[in-house]
Amino acid sequence: MTAEGSRPWRRVASPATAIAVFGLALAELATAIACALAGGISFASAVGSFTVTNGAIGLTLSACGALLAWHRPRNSVGWLFLTGGVAYATSTAAIQLAGLGATVGWNAGVLRLLASLSTLGWPLAIGLCLPMALLLFPDGRPPGPRWRWLIWAIAAEALLFELMFAGPASQTFGSHSVTPYLALPSYDRLGAVWAATNIALAAILALILASLVVRYRRGGDVERRQLLWLVLACLAVFGYGGLWWGITGTGPVLGLLVIPLIPAAVTIAILRYQLLDIRLVFSRTLAYAIVTGLLVGLYAGLVLLATRVLSFHTPVAVAACTLAAAALFNPLRLRVQRGVDRRFNRARYDADQTVAAFAARLKDAVDLDSVCDALTSTVYPALEPAHVSVWISQHD
Repeated sequence: MTAEGSRPWRRVASPATAIAVFGLALAELATAIACALAGGISFASAVGSFTVTNGAIGLTLSACGALLAWHRPRNSVGWLFLTGGVAYATSTAAIQLAGLGATVGWNAGVLRLLASLSTLGWPLAIGLCLPMALLLFPDGRPPGPRWRWLIWAIAAEALLFELMFAGPASQTFGSHSVTPYLALPSYDRLGAVWAATNIALAAILALILASLVVRYRRGGDVERRQLLWLVLACLAVFGYGGLWWGITGTGPVLGLLVIPLIPAAVTIAILRYQLLDIRLVFSRTLAYAIVTGLLVGLYAGLVLLATRVLSFHTPVAVAACTLAAAALFNPLRLRVQRGVDRRFNRARYDADQTVAAFAARLKDAVDLDSVCDALTSTVYPALEPAHVSVWISQHD
């Protein structure tokens, strides 16, 4: 019964379908490039209209989704990335088609349709595809039965997030000003709803990060390596998004190019999680980020203390604070690195502890037999070999 019921899904979720959807996204992106070139759009205008960023995000999402759907067709993460890539590619193509159509005199109804697609395309990826993919990473299932409700919450929030961009404001393409289809007539009266939607999206992302923590605590070595790939990307994306777009509501447009780090990290984690020791990369990145934050805060505090409270001259205070921060860098880095390794890179931490214990035992060794015994007792717990042989060079 289960095998029969899964056959239609297998026929749809096939590598051929993944290639076809990826081809659709590429065709839309090629259309956007052709329209931009035909209309003589400058690079600055393409950046300002989000064509460059939306196109790059759409290409990355669709390419990563195609790779995942090809190698793991039963994993829904790849199909979510493919859907998000097509959504971004649709927005990119629609806005460039509308600009070219306004120049050559297309019908107002066509321009309204293209304006709707350019506005409502990409929110589908941000509101639905990316949060759902993060929740279902890495095996295509939620962390447990208790997390299934979050799938429905993401779907409901995605609908509200989509409607939040269905405002009645007109869009200008060339000399034409058009109002998109599906515009809500009472949009301005729903300000509280849109504010609640943004809060709900932030809460859902926080819950998704909590689910990743749950997966990490319950998972084995392989799943923990996969999760560290995603966490490393999320630190960069959410760190930037929280500082710029989350707090101020705006930021450098090209800064949105950090978003492709998430699908790229997910793809590497699912397909090639042993490409390198991600635990080492993650622990080093996290340690240096913590040390940098602590030193910057300490430096700023020392400068304020020296100039405002102790009334030192500014050049002298800055020089003294710089020397103090430089002197504290290495001791602080070693201390933070040990703490991070103990939590996220246990193999490195245990190896360091083993080497330190062996070196301490050698201090008390006075003959060759005791050295061999210490070496054997150290190697056995660490590596569990079948046998240990010690070769000693004899010199006359």
